[in-house]
Amino acid sequence: MAKRKTLLDEIQEELGADRELNELYQRELAKLDIAEQITTVRERAGLSQAALARRIGTQQAGVARMENQTYRSYTMTTLAKIAAATGATLEVKLVPKAARAHVSRQTRHRRG
Repeated sequence: MAKRKTLLDEIQEELGADRELNELYQRELAKLDIAEQITTVRERAGLSQAALARRIGTQQAGVARMENQTYRSYTMTTLAKIAAATGATLEVKLVPKAARAHVSRQTRHRRG
């Protein structure tokens, strides 16, 4: 019996066939993920936005912007400051296409 194609399968095929769409998708996905991660590490560290802002040398509004999925100006320097201020570790990865499915399965397993 043939495997039934899911919506995710169809999206991945379309992304694989269209390089520009895939680049846009990857950028948007990364922004969502970074904004969520900043909020998560800040909250786990027991810090308010204002407290994190003081630790990294900015204003509370700046932290609020970084926690918003529409924010586009993340820098490695700022992300490193956030990591240090919250006790987190900053990791940057480029995952080859062949390894992406394996990494995705591991991530779902850990979250599940």
